[in-house]
Amino acid sequence: MFKKVMNTMMAAAMVLAMTGCSGSGTPSGTSASAGTEEKIIPVSAFEYDTSNIKKPEITIENPTGVLKEILDNGVIIVATAPDNPPYEWVYEDGTTLTGSELYLAKYIADILGVELQIEQMDFNAVLTSVDTGKTQLAMAGFGWKKDRDENFQLSVGYHSSTSGASCHSLLVPADKVGDYKTFSDFAGKTVAAQASSLQQMYVEDQLIPEGANMELVAGFDQGVLNLTSGKVDALATSCSVALQYADQSNGQLAKSDVEFDLSMYGAYEGTVVAAKKGEEDLINVINQILEFVNENAIYDIMYKQALDEAGMIDVD
Repeated sequence: MFKKVMNTMMAAAMVLAMTGCSGSGTPSGTSASAGTEEKIIPVSAFEYDTSNIKKPEITIENPTGVLKEILDNGVIIVATAPDNPPYEWVYEDGTTLTGSELYLAKYIADILGVELQIEQMDFNAVLTSVDTGKTQLAMAGFGWKKDRDENFQLSVGYHSSTSGASCHSLLVPADKVGDYKTFSDFAGKTVAAQASSLQQMYVEDQLIPEGANMELVAGFDQGVLNLTSGKVDALATSCSVALQYADQSNGQLAKSDVEFDLSMYGAYEGTVVAAKKGEEDLINVINQILEFVNENAIYDIMYKQALDEAGMIDVD
């Protein structure tokens, strides 16, 4: 699965390099989305069973706002951008969704005793869909950012402590990997990051102060194309994804030894769930669940399953 995605991107990069054209393609194995008008796809599309995963006892008294709406209607609608395996992606059939964050969404829905519906869209439309009330939660690899915290209700962070989901680094040309040993080695270099992603925040906080430049891309696939065609010097990503792309690049790419420091983000380390600003009741319940998930390394299970499903490399 992932190898096919990678081979498609690498081939596209060579074409772009020869023609001088650029674009924001959708990798094989994912489906192109058209903004926020995509249909809602029910969770049965990937049928994740949480029955054997331990769950916290959650008591909800006098729910308000969106939380009450979810419980009254018996359904929770989660927005995502399925173009980022192993977190969320679409099978080659173009309709079946899967990924570790969607596993987690199903887990949350099961604890609340409601059905899960996933609405897929472009990454830059996910938060907007929550803000406008079209969806109720956003789960698409979002990290904590000050401006995001000011405009949305954010949960505590969740991540996998043992399988590499909490490790983020940079993908670089293999013949340049020895040039990058510290953050300062990226001074004057251009680093690509997906707009509004965790990696954008890491680059802003840890590389730009060292003199690096950042180029924002709409999708991760565009970042890969820009890197392989020489338009940027590095691409920020998770360690697992960096290793996988390096493994499938026929010696062209490598994971940098430089890794981002995530401890500086405290309770927001990792990925966060977003809800509309003011929906404190909903996020308080989500936080109870995520704190249990973190304490019991439950996301480790989900992340490793998603890695295996995507055929990707595990990071110890």
